[in-house]
Amino acid sequence: MVGREVSPADHQHKEIREVLKRLVAVGWTLRKEGHWGRLYCTCAEGCLTIPVPGTAKNPGRTARNLARRAKLCPLPEGDPRRAPGGGVVV
Repeated sequence: MVGREVSPADHQHKEIREVLKRLVAVGWTLRKEGHWGRLYCTCAEGCLTIPVPGTAKNPGRTARNLARRAKLCPLPEGDPRRAPGGGVVV
């Protein structure tokens, strides 16, 4: 991981900010990288990273896509954050 940690409150779009707050609350790391930032998953291996755009054309769609991609993280069995079908509960 490179870049400094940033707060979800720093994002300019409300919809994206809300999703980022929920993901950071369950353990995801948000760092300043690329055009605005990058999310790193909660797994010890760091299996999934998600780029976060700073100027999304459609903030609502981008927020839904961030939440959808976060659910792809394969948390280990028995982890309380794991959804019934796998992935993170967002």
